[in-house]
This record gives sequence, structure tokens and C-alpha cells, in this order.
Amino acid sequence: MNKLRNVNVSNINWKNGNLIHCVFTALTLICVLLDVQSAFALSAKEIMIKNEDARKIQDVTSKAVLTTGGGKSKERVKEFTWWRKLQKDNIRFNTLTRFHFPPEVRGEGILFLEHENDQTDVQIYLPNFKKIRRVESQQQSGSFMGSEFSYSDIATPHVDDYTYKMLKEEDCPEATSIRCAVIETVLIADKVKERTGASRIVSWIRMDNYMSAKSEYFDLAGLLWKKMSASEIKEVDIKLHKWMTHHIKMENVKNNRYTILHFSQAKVNVGISDSIFTPQNLARDK
Repeated sequence: MNKLRNVNVSNINWKNGNLIHCVFTALTLICVLLDVQSAFALSAKEIMIKNEDARKIQDVTSKAVLTTGGGKSKERVKEFTWWRKLQKDNIRFNTLTRFHFPPEVRGEGILFLEHENDQTDVQIYLPNFKKIRRVESQQQSGSFMGSEFSYSDIATPHVDDYTYKMLKEEDCPEATSIRCAVIETVLIADKVKERTGASRIVSWIRMDNYMSAKSEYFDLAGLLWKKMSASEIKEVDIKLHKWMTHHIKMENVKNNRYTILHFSQAKVNVGISDSIFTPQNLARDK
């Protein structure tokens, strides 16, 4: 024991700092492995809670382009401005879209007001008729402005409205250096199935930022209906670690059509007024 205590550290060969480098690398690797193991020790619901939290931006406004094509139809493009704000409950959002192009839809607006129990009030303003039309719950699985997104896709899903099951873990699509948790979301309530048109959703959740990389939607008969892929996932609030997906592609496997939703010029936490999300503002001609 005394011999060990009297070892002269200066006699150890630290040539070119190789030993220090090796120790540091080993410790870093151990930390990474422990972090990955910790992430996948989470339950499916815990991962989806992190997914919801990662997307919980206080408010955001952005330009957006909706491009739809495939099947037997020619490609069509619509442009709009998008506002979204987190409600005071810190769970649900209000969202407004205002279309600018093409001319036949200029001025049309769609207001999404999210409520408890996965209920969303959807109102459409039609400037040609100077009228607001409400989209009833059973109609919200229908096409959003002729795209392969539905009204229910535009609204935000919330963890407590569904049940979850961990299926597996694997490399993320299009990013094999990142691991994904593959989670099945089960829609139990008939009213939720009716509103979304789906019976279940399988999602690939990235374990580096907990954002969704891919989702597969199954219809009420249990058949594959749509595939969603996400890219250009950017951290838009560095302080609070909030993320926004800027490029989303939705493919309908039944009709071979697709829609790409692309966001640009996003501005977050700018203090959007609650008055933006009112029927009075919705019906205001722009």
C-alpha cells in the first residue's frame, strides 16, 4: 500500500497527451452510451410527452407553400401565412392560416381553436360569400385546401388524448446516424377516429431531439392510408430547446397523390396578439 502511495505521477508516460486523449474519449463514449440507454429506458408515453414538449413553441408566424401533385392531376401550389400561439393552459394551440395565392383562394382563412378532449373548432372564411363556415368534427378528416393533409393533421395532437405502445428502436429514416423509437399511437375513442379518419398511427421519433421523422396512418379498416416524412427540423428556440419542422411530405398510398408543406421565414416568440385568433379577424378581408 505504501508503495502505491509513493508512486511518482511524473514518471508515467504521458507522451503526446495520448493517454489523456484516450481517457477523455472513453469517458465521452461511456456518457453517450448511458444517454442512449437512458433515452430508450423511457416508456412510449414518456417519449411522446417529450415530443409534444419539443414542439411547444410559445408563438410562431411563418410563410408557407402547399404543393400537391401525383395521381392523374397536375401539380398545384398554394401560398399562405401561418400564425400559431400556445394557449394559456400551456397545452393547446390556436392557429390561423391566410391564403394569398392563387388568386381564386386569395383572402380565404382557416381558424383552428383547440379544446379539451381532442376537440377542435375549425372555421373557414370564404371572402367571395363574406361568410364563415364551420367544419364539423366528422368532416375534419377531409382534405385541407385540396391537399393530402386533413384538417385534423393541421391541428396539434396531444399526449393525453391517445394511448401508446413501443414497437421497436432502429435507425431513423434518412438519418442512419440517429436512433428512432418506433411508437404506435392507438386512437380509442370513436369521436377521435371519426375526426381523424384513422384507427392508429405509427411514428418514428428521433431520440436526439424527440421530433417526428416519419409517420404512417392507418384508416378505420386498419389499412395503410398515408405516409408522412419530415425534414429540415430546426431548433428555433435555442434557450428553451424548441424545434420546428420546416418541410413535411404527406403521401396518400390509396390515390398515389402527395402534398409538400414547406415553411420559411419563421419567427418565434414575437408576441402574437390573441385578437389574431378570433372570428372577427378571420372575416376581415385582407
